[in-house]
Amino acid sequence: MAVQRRQYQIFIDRAPQAVFEFQANLKNHPRISPPDGREEVVSPLDTELALGVRVSFRARHGGVWHALESEIVEWNPPYGFVDRQVSGPFASWSHRHRFVAFQAGTLMTDQIEYTPPAGPLGALAERLWLGKHMDEFFNYRQAEAKRILEQITRIKGR
Repeated sequence: MAVQRRQYQIFIDRAPQAVFEFQANLKNHPRISPPDGREEVVSPLDTELALGVRVSFRARHGGVWHALESEIVEWNPPYGFVDRQVSGPFASWSHRHRFVAFQAGTLMTDQIEYTPPAGPLGALAERLWLGKHMDEFFNYRQAEAKRILEQITRIKGR
């Protein structure tokens, strides 16, 4: 199956540095994951992301638990970072996180490139379920990150 590419963007009324720090903090990963797609960080939550750091996750999607280990392969604070699957359910997986200053806030972009597993069966899953699931999953994560970060802004009085 061919590589699938998806991109999600949202404006967040916070500076790029604040959005970057929020996204790079493993403690926030479960906070912005949809409740029906339980995602847990297996690595210590105080692990600081940096180039070459590996992080282990486990997640339940479609009623099935999966383990995934990713490695930070690009690190460019506060503009972004890239994590790539080292082991996990996909034939390949890469997630580029980008944070660009825009109108006194940040345009946050998630760019995903992945190849579903299991050849023709994975291609069928992509058409029937996986693509829609990715859209729902990342739209939820972005909206939740925006909600939390902008709520922090209101509390701090910015």
